Amino acid sequence: MPLRRCIGCRTVKSADEMVRICLTENDRLIASAESRGRGAWICKNEGCFNAASSKGKLARSLKAKLLPDVQKQLSSVYEELGF
Repeated sequence: MPLRRCIGCRTVKSADEMVRICLTENDRLIASAESRGRGAWICKNEGCFNAASSKGKLARSLKAKLLPDVQKQLSSVYEELGF
């Protein structure tokens, strides 16, 4: 299994222990390992999801300008995944 680095806590884990976050064409965040294009990997815990949205970590990883409601979008992705 490939190893990935979490953008929240910077630990390296296997891809099946993490979630890949992608930015859609209409600037929405989704959790999808199969989506094409740039993505960011986050551990499956709330602390890493919160850390990813702080200090521009997610925007930097995706190399994109994110909407101001990025924290709200990440929270809804986290809730949808049901961790």
